[in-house]
Amino acid sequence: MRTVWTDRSRVETYQRCNRLRWLEYHEGGIGIQPAKKALPLVVGGSVHVGLQHLLLGQTEDQAVDFALADFSLHKSALALDTTELAAMTPQAEGFDSQVAAQARELGMAEDDPTFRELVANRASQAAEFDRWLYDEQSSLVEGMVRAYARRRLQPLLAEFEVLEVEREGQWQLANWAPGDFPCHPVAEPADLMFMSRPDALLRSRADNSLYILSYKTAASWDIRKQRDAEHDMQGLSEGVEVERRLGEWWQALHQPSQDDPRLQEIPVATWNYLRALPAPPRILGIRYEYLLKSYRGLDKDLSARFGINVWSQRSHLIRKYVATSIPQRGQSAYNVGDECWSFDWIKDDGSSSKLAWQNWKSRPVWEDGSVKAWIDALDDSQMAMSAFDSTVGQEPREMGWKSRAQALGYTTQHPLDEVFPAPLTVYRSDDQLRDWVEQVEAQESRVAEAVAQVDNATDDGERRHLLNVHFPMSRKACSYPTECAMTKICYGGDDIRLKPLESGLFRIREPHHTPEKDAVETRG
Repeated sequence: MRTVWTDRSRVETYQRCNRLRWLEYHEGGIGIQPAKKALPLVVGGSVHVGLQHLLLGQTEDQAVDFALADFSLHKSALALDTTELAAMTPQAEGFDSQVAAQARELGMAEDDPTFRELVANRASQAAEFDRWLYDEQSSLVEGMVRAYARRRLQPLLAEFEVLEVEREGQWQLANWAPGDFPCHPVAEPADLMFMSRPDALLRSRADNSLYILSYKTAASWDIRKQRDAEHDMQGLSEGVEVERRLGEWWQALHQPSQDDPRLQEIPVATWNYLRALPAPPRILGIRYEYLLKSYRGLDKDLSARFGINVWSQRSHLIRKYVATSIPQRGQSAYNVGDECWSFDWIKDDGSSSKLAWQNWKSRPVWEDGSVKAWIDALDDSQMAMSAFDSTVGQEPREMGWKSRAQALGYTTQHPLDEVFPAPLTVYRSDDQLRDWVEQVEAQESRVAEAVAQVDNATDDGERRHLLNVHFPMSRKACSYPTECAMTKICYGGDDIRLKPLESGLFRIREPHHTPEKDAVETRG
């Protein structure tokens, strides 16, 4: 029996661009991926690792160590967004040839020592920035994990019991027999298996209902992300396997015989939960928790330092404002070297103010201290209350959050809470679940048939024709909202189209889910 694997990422990739689905998951038999991984994906993945270990009951420091160990795997393979990369003129494609052309215009030979020194200096500056970028992003990973441990973990655990964390699962979406595909006869029976791995399974302490937990890292939060989450397939896809498995466990626990081998794999907390239920449980909804990284923007000070146009992450978890001077006239409420996490602050009378840009400069936290020490300072914040005013009988009022990391005034929000929008819960319906299952089964069956046809093409001409028919390029998702890494294949020459791995820009895809990974390793 042959197994065909699919998952949420494959389904969504196909809906974004058919050709991208082929390249990422079927080219060369298993798919290919860029040699460098997009920076937001690396950061998000490493933060997930840290949060996973927090949910497993490990300490904040242990979770940070696991997150940073995961991030270190990508130290030399971080891919910046094309917009940012384009701003870094020395790293732009063809930079050496541009410098050579300018040298010729000036009557300078390419072997001139001055020319060679210029090229070498630019390359050195770019390499130095790569090292700085790694330090910046690893600091961001650490800061986000520590912030979650301080402000969001305990409220989550007070409301929910964590039953499972990152548990691999799979369920049969469809099966095929010889003759099921009209355009391509199936040589042997096959199962279409849907793989999933929820971030966590939660049990509400208030009413015993079940929720899937999903962590999301993002640069910012707006109403569009909320509405997008309401239609996201994640809560539907991940809940199917969990419901089916828990239903089977419930049946095993409530049958007269206790020799069922499934009983051996039920964790203690889940055993106790299922044993007390009168019927198999259902997944009520999915709880989304967002962690905001803030935006990346052009950094003039950093650009002057490296001699190239570079961006920096503007998260207050890893950047602070430092007083570099004080006003020349009058008395100052601060001293040189004082620090503030927020540019905007509130005065004692309740009016708002801003730091004077002439006197305050943004600085990276990790260059003159540790990220942990800065998170400690941000976490050391309390709501300040005014004194009782007996002259007018005014009761004490809230003035704002006073923080050890804010030398001037108060802020409207706790420094660490700014990283976390309110959790969003999306409830499932049976109608939505049915629609999704039927649509995905039909889509993935078509894809499997199309893959079989392309794989059996007898020459390059037929293969290219079948790819165009079954896996066309969307041409609407190539450069927006981000640049697709596969555009070099889609719009490049025959050399990279036919042999993308030889370009050095791509490598064989590494399976994300354990069942597929084990199957690939067994197959050799």
